[in-house]
Amino acid sequence: MGVLMKNPYELAKDILLNASGGDAAADTPGSFSSIDLYGTVARRYSESKVNSEDGVSADDACQCFHLENESGVGDITMYHVFRGIELVYNDMHMAYCNKNQQPAPEVLEINYCREGRCECLFGEHQYCYMSAGDLSFCSLQERSHQSEFPTAHYHGITVTVNFSTVTDEMKKVLELLSVDLERIKALSMASDFVMIRANSTVEHIFSELYKVPETIRLGYIRVKILELLLVLTGLDAVSERSERAHFSEIQIEVIKEIHDFLVAHYYEHYTIDELSERFGISPTAMKKCFKGVYGDSIYAYMKLYRLQVAERLLKESDMTVAEIAAKVGYLNPNKFTSAFCSQYGMPPTAFRKNV
Repeated sequence: MGVLMKNPYELAKDILLNASGGDAAADTPGSFSSIDLYGTVARRYSESKVNSEDGVSADDACQCFHLENESGVGDITMYHVFRGIELVYNDMHMAYCNKNQQPAPEVLEINYCREGRCECLFGEHQYCYMSAGDLSFCSLQERSHQSEFPTAHYHGITVTVNFSTVTDEMKKVLELLSVDLERIKALSMASDFVMIRANSTVEHIFSELYKVPETIRLGYIRVKILELLLVLTGLDAVSERSERAHFSEIQIEVIKEIHDFLVAHYYEHYTIDELSERFGISPTAMKKCFKGVYGDSIYAYMKLYRLQVAERLLKESDMTVAEIAAKVGYLNPNKFTSAFCSQYGMPPTAFRKNV
């Protein structure tokens, strides 16, 4: 007699119940392979924040971690989707989380930026930047993708696919759904990095992952991951590839020096020509590169930064509005009040009363 095959229900049950996979205990960071992307700064919360009703225990399906280093803090929530496939919600308020990420053979990393900016390395010395709505993917076969956040503010989703641990049963299911893992793998390895501009398809897949109720989130994530893999199967990476500007390592170093100088002297005002002469970079290159890295012009970025400092002083100090205006570089208190109203929808005095 031939070997009895499991019925479809039993096969589906096996796939879902074995989603966590791995030999490591479920309550250790090692049970989530994606945790390696974040380095040694990740610390698991003592209790899972998730209650799952998908047939997999919450501890097996999801864990939350806190990140902290000298550049700031962050929180991540990891989900086992299927064996070999994981999803991570990233909430970062730090400049970087791991500068020593190691290559990961057979692993594809997919990133979606919801808010903020993320620095992406192309090849050895070329950089570009993800902004809200962008999607990127790369193979970690030969080099790692080191995540840095120039504005110390980033919210997004990471999906990892470890092709070596996706089960044969899962591959068969994916084939029935017209998902071609081999094609996706080939796309990821064809170049160092592929970034796709924000579009309605990407938005449809990822934005809804922030709206789904917790009680059905794991099941919803699974549906969305299948949708994502199907979209990547049909992707023409050449035509979809972003035309965003790339910047050299030398340019990035200079722009970050300019940024740090401006932030340290936020109460002073410098012209483009003064900065250009001080840091030895042409005005055109400086303006283009600064906006590429930080998402805004130097003037707009520093205006917002000054107002954010003023906001903090209104909350935490007893300084008068006029004193705060002078502190953040406004010689005219009326201009400060007008700028503050435009940003926060109310004058500084009203803001202070409402804190």
